[in-house]
Amino acid sequence: MGDYILEAIQITKKFPGVIANDNVCLNAKKGEILGLIGENGAGKSTILKILNGIYPSGSYTGTLKINDQVVEPKSPQDAIELGIGFVPQEINVLNNFSVAENIYMSDLKLGNKKAKTVNFKALFQKTEKLLSANQIDLDPKADVRKLSIGQQQMLMIARALASEPQILILDEPTTSLSTADVESLFEVVRHLKEKGTSVIFVTHKLAEILELTDRVTILRDGKNISSFDKADYQSDKIIADMIGRKMDNLYPTRNAKIGDVVLEIKGLSVAHPHVQNRNLIENVSLEVRAGQVVGLAGLVGAGRTEVVSTIYGMYKPSAGQMFMNGKELKIRNTTDAVKAGIALASEDRKKYGLNFVWDIKKNIAISNLNAISAANIFVSGKKEEKRADKYFNEMHIKAPSLKTKVGTLSGGNQQKVVLARCLNAEPKLIILDEPTKGIDVGSKNEIYQLINQLAEEGNAVLMISSELPELMAMSDHFIIMAEGRVVGELDKSEATDSKIMEMAVSTFK
Repeated sequence: MGDYILEAIQITKKFPGVIANDNVCLNAKKGEILGLIGENGAGKSTILKILNGIYPSGSYTGTLKINDQVVEPKSPQDAIELGIGFVPQEINVLNNFSVAENIYMSDLKLGNKKAKTVNFKALFQKTEKLLSANQIDLDPKADVRKLSIGQQQMLMIARALASEPQILILDEPTTSLSTADVESLFEVVRHLKEKGTSVIFVTHKLAEILELTDRVTILRDGKNISSFDKADYQSDKIIADMIGRKMDNLYPTRNAKIGDVVLEIKGLSVAHPHVQNRNLIENVSLEVRAGQVVGLAGLVGAGRTEVVSTIYGMYKPSAGQMFMNGKELKIRNTTDAVKAGIALASEDRKKYGLNFVWDIKKNIAISNLNAISAANIFVSGKKEEKRADKYFNEMHIKAPSLKTKVGTLSGGNQQKVVLARCLNAEPKLIILDEPTKGIDVGSKNEIYQLINQLAEEGNAVLMISSELPELMAMSDHFIIMAEGRVVGELDKSEATDSKIMEMAVSTFK
């Protein structure tokens, strides 16, 4: 047997007009945490789907080996039987069932085919044993609907571990997690390493690679670029190999002139849609000026997304007022918000940001039909093409053409289409809710430059980010929230990460 428990040798996978993997090689040792990193569209998701059997043997060229034996998985079930566990990026749980039922849904009778009913006592006991053995803190009987995002992520990992895999693949597992949840996840991963399980850890966050992994493999444009052992990690070298160029400053400087108030909110409250005598947000007041980036800070669940969703007409206020350039707004829905000059790049691009069956051109152009229609009746194909092409190029969207279906793009390029769609509406206020979520470091830098450009052009920007260094670097002013309320404000000159976090953990008596 060789040094590697898993080997992917010269894997080539082609799609129409695109070579997603071009002779890619990937290997993992027993009990190793292997980092896999690269820009959006680098080919990471493709090689993972090959390993997991989503792209079956025969649909690509090259060789897969497990324990030095050639394998040919033709389905995810084949991959499981070969000892490969896979946890996808998107949270995917069954909300109407317990933790135990989610984990063993494919075998609720625990192998007893003669059983007429589910033995829940045995099911819960087996689940408890699995969770305890892997140091996962979940209640087997818990209702999944009541779990936090972090707990649901742990549930997905437990479900993958139920088959006792030799290799566990984690695809962007920290994208939606709080700092505390990330720390819990890392503890589980390190425990798996101690047990001898190999972990392939995919992330866009370089800090996670540096802290957690033993070795890293870098892909770019579907090809292997380099690999480094932990002792040889250098942040600037890894970034340069990822993006194909040296990047001197992740957060570019801005020279914006802050002007008059564009958006003003006074005493905004929204009643909870399901719980009586409780508000989603309460008595929220804030201002955003022309040329200013206001960072909305707080922990997950603090009410930040609820605030921007209300501004955009997705929630109906129970109290308070909103003003745009001094004129009171009456926003009843998202259409009213768009007419008022407000654009929102939602954190959930799949639900609110894009139409996945449309191509890039339609997704961008739909936000401003007046600009591409003749006499506000018929859409001009030439105008539509011209406007979409402008933002396609400005956002550096990696795709064969404007006719490419959005559903085929990587997550980062989908996010760029969301931003292009917002800009095409020519808004006065741009709301960015986690604008770099799931995006590689090179694309982040491009988006930061875009934010600076928007501010320098006199736009007002309201930004949410769970990455505090990002929010600190990009914002001119900070509104800090906790438990649905504003608990403090800080100007850039007085803000520190410790001050923001101290306010963010505030509670109301």
